[in-house]
Amino acid sequence: MKRDCSSLRRWSPQQGQTFLVIVILIAFFLLAVLGLATDYSQVWAHRQMAQGAADAACQAGAADVFLNGTDPTANTDFPGLDFSWIGSTFDCSAKPNSVPCMYASFNGYAGANVSVRFPSASDLGVSGIPSAFGTITNPYIKVTVTDPVATYFTKIASSITTVNVKASAACGLQVINAPVPLVVLHRAAGPSLQVTGTASITVLGGPQRSIQVDSSSLAAVSAGTVDLHQAGPGGSGADFAVFGGPTAKPAGVNVGTSGKWIPGANPFGDPFASITTPARPTGTGSAGSAKPVPYKTNGCPDTNGCIEYSAGDYTTCSTGSISYGANGCLVIGNGGGSNSFTAPPNRVPGPGGTYSLGNAIKPTNNNAGGYTFEATTVVAPGHPSSTANVSMVWPQAVGGTLPDGNITWTNVGLPPSSSNTAIFDPGLYYLGRADSSGGGLQLRTHAMVRPSTATGDGSLGTMFYFATANSISFGSNSGSESIDAYYPDGSTNGGVTSPALRCPSGSPTPTQVPATIPGNVLLGPCGKTSGIGAANQYGSPDGNRGFLFFQSRSNAANGGSCTGGFGGNCAILGGGAGFIFSGFIYLHDGNGGTCGTGTSCLSLAGGSGGNSFTIGNIVVDKLSMVGNSGVTMILNPTATFSVLRPILLQ
Repeated sequence: MKRDCSSLRRWSPQQGQTFLVIVILIAFFLLAVLGLATDYSQVWAHRQMAQGAADAACQAGAADVFLNGTDPTANTDFPGLDFSWIGSTFDCSAKPNSVPCMYASFNGYAGANVSVRFPSASDLGVSGIPSAFGTITNPYIKVTVTDPVATYFTKIASSITTVNVKASAACGLQVINAPVPLVVLHRAAGPSLQVTGTASITVLGGPQRSIQVDSSSLAAVSAGTVDLHQAGPGGSGADFAVFGGPTAKPAGVNVGTSGKWIPGANPFGDPFASITTPARPTGTGSAGSAKPVPYKTNGCPDTNGCIEYSAGDYTTCSTGSISYGANGCLVIGNGGGSNSFTAPPNRVPGPGGTYSLGNAIKPTNNNAGGYTFEATTVVAPGHPSSTANVSMVWPQAVGGTLPDGNITWTNVGLPPSSSNTAIFDPGLYYLGRADSSGGGLQLRTHAMVRPSTATGDGSLGTMFYFATANSISFGSNSGSESIDAYYPDGSTNGGVTSPALRCPSGSPTPTQVPATIPGNVLLGPCGKTSGIGAANQYGSPDGNRGFLFFQSRSNAANGGSCTGGFGGNCAILGGGAGFIFSGFIYLHDGNGGTCGTGTSCLSLAGGSGGNSFTIGNIVVDKLSMVGNSGVTMILNPTATFSVLRPILLQ
């Protein structure tokens, strides 16, 4: 039988050698693949490290770009910082001590492998900074890190010995919406926030950060009692942040269980920078008016009568003795400049009289009560009636009316010749008289102020805009006269109605506010209503009260000498028997070193035995809170406004 030898031929020596070559080739291929995987895993790891270094360097640089771009005196305000590297493209071999280069070095990258440039908004494909924030030079920064990574296996199969890994990060200033409780903007003052005596700051609810102090001073905060234990989203505490110090939380600061004391926090900047300043009222009837009114008229709480002011232009207002309805300055109380009123004239008989809306007369015939009558309707200027003055029979009931040709006269009672109590109709008060005797809003000895119940512009509150350096001066002995108390719930008592503290769509009145306040009361415009409180105006976007005091950004406050350790001129809010000011207080101008030199400063001073409250948001260059009975500040924590922040863009 013949044997089959084919299987033996299959395993000839030549074929075994071929198989070995194939095995070697496969092994080489697998080794190359594994080598490539190893090399490029390393490349990927270096890419991540380079990106982390670029991000850190970019964000650190952006913090200085923010300071330099938003603070015109940054070199003075931050003497420990160097801003000279900002502006021209460079690599870190040229400027190793610049902030982005130092942060890149901390992450292992230095020299020519790190480049810094300052692109435009269009280069980055982002929207520019709105013009409302002013012109900011070099608001963007881009850092590129190059990492040459050596290859160990790839070069077996190719000529590539290194792979240049590049990572870039772009940062810059962008507009974001942020909650704005209490912000103190001065960049260098020590202290810029001061709470002394029994004064206090109290915050309820709101965002995680309740207070921001921008000063770089290690003594930026000198705080007695600051209570944040019921602040924050959960009502269990909120953060107190300061750019400078002290580094340790002051003993009187209570941040609750959920809050932190944060020294070294990046400055916040002006959160209201994008809010346009109000235009000066113009045209016929744009000037504000002052007139004396009897007790109970439009909420007048003084049995001796009040001065009722209407909203409007007060840039050319008058002081001293003025006529009924004239443009009297907002100088209340005893002392030079306070408004008093000349007696209204007799009605001109026959067709010779010419009257305008708001003019007043005090007829001498058929007016046994000696009442004053106001022109409440004027169809056309003039007095066409031929009726003699002696024939007119004037109504003797307050509120009674009498037609008189084109005019309707209304009995407005027996107004006082002067008063230390003022009531303000809703609307914008544009204050622009430059001299201190008549400028700003001044409450002198015995002065009292309240909101009126008149309709005004329908905003349910007032906004005082200070177009010059003269702003607020409330003497510590104002607010202590005996007039009817203010009822925050809007009650009517004894015929006097109090405008409600709460806005129609606003937050409930804080429980800390007592049922009555005997002293001064001013209420900002309600958001989401009409007039200056309407959308895109000056009410709070959340329906609460908006801007109560608004200082021109180009004129520092100038209300007299501050107390509590501040030098120079400041806005002073005091009160002998307590007060309520509800709405935003915005007093900001530049970054000068002292009050009155490019700086707006606010002093809140509660009087002995009174309850003093500010309810709303405060943005000011410096804040001093003093007083022997305490000042409670209840911030509006839900309102958000546009702010510039340095952020990572790409």
